[in-house]
Amino acid sequence: MLVFTVGLAAFAVTFVFSMMGAGGSQILVPLLFWLGLDFKTGAIPLALLASAITLFSAGAHYYRRDLVEMRAAKPFAIAVLLGSPFGALLARPTSSTTLMIVFALLNIGVGLLVLRGRSMTEGDMSKRRELAICLLVGFGVGFMIGFVARDGGPFTMAILVLMGCEAKKAAGTAPVIVAAGCLVAFIIHAFDMTVGWALILSVAVASLIGSQIGARFMSARLESQTIRRLFAAVMFAVGVVILIQAL
Repeated sequence: MLVFTVGLAAFAVTFVFSMMGAGGSQILVPLLFWLGLDFKTGAIPLALLASAITLFSAGAHYYRRDLVEMRAAKPFAIAVLLGSPFGALLARPTSSTTLMIVFALLNIGVGLLVLRGRSMTEGDMSKRRELAICLLVGFGVGFMIGFVARDGGPFTMAILVLMGCEAKKAAGTAPVIVAAGCLVAFIIHAFDMTVGWALILSVAVASLIGSQIGARFMSARLESQTIRRLFAAVMFAVGVVILIQAL
């Protein structure tokens, strides 16, 4: 019964979050914990596995549909990949309560900013400034992925939108940026994983199916304004959930 319930949760979460360039670990971690899995050795590694599969799967679909902004994706992805192992290695000895509270408030704030359509710059951004933002923010997102098992897709999408990227293309670019960082974080956390193969396979298959359906639905049916509203609602909800969990 637990295998089915966990698989259903993974399918539902990855379906929704794949439409916003995310893997859904923000929701999966508390969900899996509430379903009875140990927070550090069960919920976190399984959520990171689901996120990695979702991000690679959805990202491949968005790339084929020409929804990936490669100029920003390349330096951003490299910085995420560098930051992720640092966060994962520091996760064990460090308390994450304060970081979770800050991250929850950032989720809410960024979601509201994206909904209002604000940009960090007026007109075209210079290549040097774009590169600096991608590298600095990317390293921070990577660290966050490894440290508190947040896949970083929603925050990355928000940064891309605030840099002037159209919402639909930002949602298509975000998974390409954070996928490898999620995979690295999962590998490091997997050394302490205590769940059985049945749960692992259930999450893997459900995430692959959910992400493909969600990505195809987004690319074919959703407009940028709808994605903005959905993104803001989910970010706000995630922020509240994390804040409650942290407190």
